[in-house]
Amino acid sequence: MVSISLLLGLGIGGSVPGSASSAPAAPGWLGSGSAAGPTEAAVPVTTAGFGFAGGSGLLWLNDADLGRELDAVKRTKATWLRVTVDWNSIEAAKNSYNWSTPDRIINAARARGLKVLANVVSSPPWSRPAGTFFTAPPTNNSDLSSFLKKFIARYGSKVTNYQIWNEPNLPIFFGWTVDAARYTSLLKAAYSTIKSAQWGSTVIAAGLARSGGWNSPPNFVTAMYNAGAKGSFDALAMHPYVFPGGLYANPENAVTDIPAVRNLMIARGDGAKKIWFTELGAPTGTADDAVSEWEQAKQITDVKGFAVSAGFVGPTFIYSIRDTGTNLADREQNFGAIYKHDWTPKYAASVLGAV
Repeated sequence: MVSISLLLGLGIGGSVPGSASSAPAAPGWLGSGSAAGPTEAAVPVTTAGFGFAGGSGLLWLNDADLGRELDAVKRTKATWLRVTVDWNSIEAAKNSYNWSTPDRIINAARARGLKVLANVVSSPPWSRPAGTFFTAPPTNNSDLSSFLKKFIARYGSKVTNYQIWNEPNLPIFFGWTVDAARYTSLLKAAYSTIKSAQWGSTVIAAGLARSGGWNSPPNFVTAMYNAGAKGSFDALAMHPYVFPGGLYANPENAVTDIPAVRNLMIARGDGAKKIWFTELGAPTGTADDAVSEWEQAKQITDVKGFAVSAGFVGPTFIYSIRDTGTNLADREQNFGAIYKHDWTPKYAASVLGAV
């Protein structure tokens, strides 16, 4: 069974990326890569800042645990929190809304001065074809548009940044299909609705996962442009996970897709737009592709450093804050960068300044 953290909060492909390029120059902030590891003072940050992608794990936290996690985020000097906005559960019945979960999380984030990136995902059963998976797009884009209008009316200036869907280049996250043209249609409708209701907002094309072949980010972005995506997003998002091998390892290196996507954006006249890294990180534990706590901290630092040196990257989001469970063999439970599930700090917590 696929874990809920995978479905709503993570979504890593696991297959090899479809394009390759030479590895970036060795990052100076890591020196010789000694056993001491990266340090807090050395963690690179883009001018747009950084934050955390809490994933679906935030949705079920009680108030005390939510506050404890966000207090740790604040100590890192993060300025962003990506919040899963689960349309499927908020509007389970048409025109009937339960805002209790987004209220708690968005209000807690704003109370700590964190900017919110609302990651709108998943269609309720009444809105999608019968028998389809909840990650499928709605049958009618207008249903999502109606939901977005309600969302904007409720939260106003508390939320002005939106990511539409998550990793649609992986079948599991788009109703077990990969359809760039259908995703583009959904994105265009969402963009028009959001801009009409909140002109100064920022709309992000969904974070793309590392994947190979026809599902690779360069191929998916090409298909998006061919379907008319230009003019319907303010920035593009990617998820440059590089575990287990790290920034310089191939074929695990998702960072190698980024220059190809950047070149596509330039060729299509979108060179002024940023690429946001809305997920990055690595799992600890005992799964086959897990890494040590030291290596987790190093990979986070490496990818954040790549973002700074690239010059075209917007905010970067570390996935995630705290492990969602105690099974060390389950990769999806062990992406916490600050805490293990029992609140024991990980090595990256000190690197990021959380403890």
